[in-house]
Amino acid sequence: METQQFNTYGDAIEAALDWLRVRGVTNLDEAFEAKFGGFEIRSADSSSGYRLEFDHRSGPHINVWHHKVPGSHFTFRGNEQDVRAKWRQLFWWDPKVKRRSNLDSRI
Repeated sequence: METQQFNTYGDAIEAALDWLRVRGVTNLDEAFEAKFGGFEIRSADSSSGYRLEFDHRSGPHINVWHHKVPGSHFTFRGNEQDVRAKWRQLFWWDPKVKRRSNLDSRI
């Protein structure tokens, strides 16, 4: 997987969206919290999208995919707090909110 480095989140997200546009993706409709951390924006059929995340190996980055084809890692300068701030800004994420357990959803 190729890694592309950028100075800012704005440059990285623009490159990630360009990667998707080249593959014909024009609408990303659904935002959700990813299974293993981060947040994703994906198409209604879940075939394409991007994920904004932080891990200690890659730092702050954006992953893209189209069908089963993974795209580049679009990395940008920052740290975990910067990514969490973007989550709050883009997804109205509140780290203090407790997630519901599977048992709660059966009530």
